[in-house]
Amino acid sequence: MYYTVNNVKLYVKDEGEGSLALLFLNFWGGSTETWNGVTTQLKDNFRCINYDHRGWGQSEKPETGYDIASLAEDALALIATLNLDDYVIVGHSMGGKVAQYIAARKPAGLRKLILVAPSPSVPTVMPPERYEGMKRAYTSIEGINATIDNVFKASDIKPEIRAQLVHDMQSHNESSRIGWPTIALIEDVSAGVDGIEVPTLIIAGENDIVDPPERLAIEVEAVIAGSKLVIVEDAGHLSMLQQPDCVAELIGHFAKANLQEQL
Repeated sequence: MYYTVNNVKLYVKDEGEGSLALLFLNFWGGSTETWNGVTTQLKDNFRCINYDHRGWGQSEKPETGYDIASLAEDALALIATLNLDDYVIVGHSMGGKVAQYIAARKPAGLRKLILVAPSPSVPTVMPPERYEGMKRAYTSIEGINATIDNVFKASDIKPEIRAQLVHDMQSHNESSRIGWPTIALIEDVSAGVDGIEVPTLIIAGENDIVDPPERLAIEVEAVIAGSKLVIVEDAGHLSMLQQPDCVAELIGHFAKANLQEQL
């Protein structure tokens, strides 16, 4: 179904049962299909809400609004539209940076935060040629497959999952494609992140070279007080596609635990 927030029509998948909602924020190139292997295992106990970010998938593709604050405002407006008052945000990569920005603002109803291979809230600094490479990465099927295999370290995903992923990563406009490497990735949105108070779980892929466990330990776990970093073996940047059973178990266990409990 579609909801219009901030004058942009977003495609939303809302399924499952339970008083606690899990709101999934996708990576640069992800879609409502990205979490299927995980939500299938969670929707009997949780309401699972996933949507295509502006500029991606089946959502509208405006020319602007690809900075972290604008993406966060979309999420917050959707939360208000759906009247969510008891929810957990699950953010992956770009979605993880957006999730940290949201949690730092302490919105009503946010109970916990789950960050999967999150981009840290501070700027990601790389050589200029790598930014240029990212801008071109999704412009051809060859480039997309090379990104999946060599950057995301996810060459082991099943053919049908790869086909969906390739489709998703083509479903953009130029503004959304270059918005991440030219705007949001290099933004500093760290203000208030060290004051996040909700219980926070960080899930890292053992083989991730985009947001490796070592970086996440320093720039996310050490910043968010009381957060816990766990590592998924045999996974790169797309652990929800590579190891969905493990990721679903981690999310489900952490989400349903009492707020006072440790993972």
